[in-house]
Amino acid sequence: MLFQNAEPWVFLIWLVIATVIVALIAYIVVLLLESRTKASDKKFMILLLALIIVLFLPVVLNAIGTVLTAIGGALADIRNAIDHRGQNFLVLLVPVFGFLILLVLVKYLIDIPWDNSVWVSLLLLFLLYILFSLVPELYTFVGVAF
Repeated sequence: MLFQNAEPWVFLIWLVIATVIVALIAYIVVLLLESRTKASDKKFMILLLALIIVLFLPVVLNAIGTVLTAIGGALADIRNAIDHRGQNFLVLLVPVFGFLILLVLVKYLIDIPWDNSVWVSLLLLFLLYILFSLVPELYTFVGVAF
């Protein structure tokens, strides 16, 4: 399913550019929040974290969204049987799960305290939403979107 579209090279170029941008932002944030030695010691882990959150996080969040849609749809159908007002609001929790996954990844891959990992995760999540809004091919190429 990954290389079904006509231009896989475009996806790979955007993947490399997005990974470098996210890694650079994460490096700068860790440099500012922690220390220069922590940021320079964890260069490889920051690059790995950037690749994970650019390539795998949309896939995982799509799977979570699919499960929450199924559960929320069943709950909405139960409510529809009662008074025809059932709506699926459960799927709105997907960004919250995305933040929590990102928080755990930042905490344990970069090995920084929880308070600083919250700020790094918030900034990275904000950057990811901007990046995926500007270049939607990054998350629609693999056939998923959040």
